Amino acid sequence: MSKLNQWIDQFPEFHALPPTEQIVRLAYFSEVEDAQETTPRQRFSALFDTIGVEQPANLAQMLTYLAGRGKRLLKRDGGYSLRREVRQAIREELERFSGIQSAASRLVPAFEFPGQSFIDGKVRTLLAEAKKSYATECWNACGILVRIIIERTLDSVDPKIKGIQGLRDKLNYCVSNPGQFSKSIIEGLKELKGAKLVGDIVAHHSSITLDKHDVDVVIPPFRMLLKEVLAN
Repeated sequence: MSKLNQWIDQFPEFHALPPTEQIVRLAYFSEVEDAQETTPRQRFSALFDTIGVEQPANLAQMLTYLAGRGKRLLKRDGGYSLRREVRQAIREELERFSGIQSAASRLVPAFEFPGQSFIDGKVRTLLAEAKKSYATECWNACGILVRIIIERTLDSVDPKIKGIQGLRDKLNYCVSNPGQFSKSIIEGLKELKGAKLVGDIVAHHSSITLDKHDVDVVIPPFRMLLKEVLAN
């Protein structure tokens, strides 16, 4: 992984940011991490290519705007540099993310399973993303990931479950046909219907924002399910 991609990973939702916000953060990387006095338009294009994000079709106009009415950049010596207050704001943003991640690393997070591993590589990847979202308090993303992990976990139990469409119907089938699970897990599956609701709310109601409690309420049965079904 390139130095730039490792740096970008500090921002949990960088790829979802508006292009103008991506531009100023790439300018920060160029100036602070790569010690470039200014960043010309061609370098911005190369930075977008490196992180696998399509550069804005109107990149030149955006840079002109950010150096003018947008008041985020300064144009000089054939390139662009960040205004001092913008550079400071991004530095504080990075320090905040670093502090959240440092505090989370001292705990056993909701999405870590010490001493256990999971055969399903996709689940391992999704858990890593959920852990990052939880640590950085991106609760909507976390709610969607929990829903996806639950559905994939149930699909691994029985081909019949995988053939059922929709998490609600999968959960109803498992509760009505408990032979594959322990009694405690069956009770947990009933509670996991809340995770289905959380995921649906986020997916279909963009105006609703989840909070930590919305995610935490489904974590205990979620962890029990993964431990019983997927851990080797």
